[in-house]
Amino acid sequence: MVASEKGPKPQTKHNDNPLDITVLGLCSGAALDGVSCALLRFRQKSPNEPLRMSMLKYEETNVPLRLRTQILNLLRDHPNNPQAMVRVHSMLGYMYSTTVKCFLSNNGISEEAIHLIASRADCISPSVTPPLPVSVTIDETEPVLKSWTAVVAAETNITTASNLPVTPRPVNKHDPTAESPVESLLLQHPTKFRVCVTINELLSITMIPPADGNPRTKPPSSVCGPGTMFIDYTMRYATSNRVQNDYDGTYASKGIVNHAVVDRVLKANDYSARVPPLQIATEMFGHHEAQDVIDECLFLGMTDHDTIATITRITAENIVLQYRRLVAAYCPPDQNIDEIFICGRGARNTDIVDYMEEVLPTEVITRPLDDIGIPGDAKEAVCCAQLGLETILKYAANEDGPFERSHQNPIMGAVAKGKHWDEVKKQIMMFSNGEEVPAVQRVVVEKK
Repeated sequence: MVASEKGPKPQTKHNDNPLDITVLGLCSGAALDGVSCALLRFRQKSPNEPLRMSMLKYEETNVPLRLRTQILNLLRDHPNNPQAMVRVHSMLGYMYSTTVKCFLSNNGISEEAIHLIASRADCISPSVTPPLPVSVTIDETEPVLKSWTAVVAAETNITTASNLPVTPRPVNKHDPTAESPVESLLLQHPTKFRVCVTINELLSITMIPPADGNPRTKPPSSVCGPGTMFIDYTMRYATSNRVQNDYDGTYASKGIVNHAVVDRVLKANDYSARVPPLQIATEMFGHHEAQDVIDECLFLGMTDHDTIATITRITAENIVLQYRRLVAAYCPPDQNIDEIFICGRGARNTDIVDYMEEVLPTEVITRPLDDIGIPGDAKEAVCCAQLGLETILKYAANEDGPFERSHQNPIMGAVAKGKHWDEVKKQIMMFSNGEEVPAVQRVVVEKK
């Protein structure tokens, strides 16, 4: 309390040891068809100043079909075979560590240049992971018990964090976005009301009010239906698994939309209340609404292109429906939405984006995430890197204290220490003066 009464001194005492951390964010969807790799540099003069983020490199690596199939088959088998999850962890660790090595080799980057790997695998749930300690040192873990986090750290020598929980941020009436997802930190504008629409396997929409200090309730962020999931499933079905997706919309553009099918599906499914199961992203055949739509299209004699076009329109119309629902629920009648940022793999689908621009008000500007210096496909990997950074900032100050003991679920926020962890910890301790770093409240994305 004494320091806060003396004005700016808390910031000044940290300026001699600014934070400079390079993080490689890795993210794979539930389908395991690829790994997004985002290399970012984070800098901060003091814990109370904005965190500055620079995108250094982004790449996507395809997962070999044989490896992908093996992992997905093991995931399906794990309820009947407890040893299956041990093999899943080993194979995921191999997949991610190989991806890291290829990324470093392709770009001429040494492992010493990266302080942290922050990783996430949507295909694996914390509820089915083997029991492991919150943090493990790569030299002390029994091979049979290694989580995929520990495998990555052991193979790359780089500290690795995974299954990253969203960092709690203090909520107050002047900062309603403080508890919102990472995209709120990246996209909040002083005067503009923005919306972030993320079209990955699932659709998520985040409302981001301006940072104007006006009291507001906490803005909603909602997972509200299929993103590319139904389209990907239909592509696998129509091509006998030869083609996994239609990200640019080329396949759908050759077909004719059956509007009667679109209307029936959207009336029968309230995606604001129920999200399609992620297992659809891993199947070529199944019993669910995506297969039901395909069966109906086949019964009507529609071509594969027509079926893909119809499935794509279902996705696009649901995006608009959910957007309008959230705007009506959160925004007062006189509130205008200034900009919609569209990101995720589905942001490349011209059929989806063109439909949104056609039916939304002309004064609402749709923009790609690239406009702020982040590739649209990289958003999830960037968010993963941000959460990984915040995880080790907190972990470094409490490595032997309440942070480790407080985790009842031993796999959440797992940190596997790499070869240079002590150097990373020393930098964080000097930056924070040995205290726990407060949650980040503002991120400035620096364009190249």
